[in-house]
Amino acid sequence: MNEDNDILDDDAFPWEDVEASRNNQPVQLQHPVAVARQHYAARAKPCPQCHAIPDTLNWFYFESPADTWEHLCGCAGWLTVCNRCQLQVDFFSEIQS
Repeated sequence: MNEDNDILDDDAFPWEDVEASRNNQPVQLQHPVAVARQHYAARAKPCPQCHAIPDTLNWFYFESPADTWEHLCGCAGWLTVCNRCQLQVDFFSEIQS
């Protein structure tokens, strides 16, 4: 991951972890997408493959698995994913261990 602008390298997070976060309803309910878009929309990038604009990407709160936090390499923040291309586009980090 490029720390300067939080743009993801190819599949920076394991897809299993991405899907676990995306489908974690309690976490998603605690983190309204509208707030993320308000804070990060100006920095969000389009899909590098199909060029879908950030508003059309899937935005959700990502939390790395518990073992990453135990090993002091955990992170949490907003992830944008292009569902059409199955690409992780942006990660806006809010918490790191």
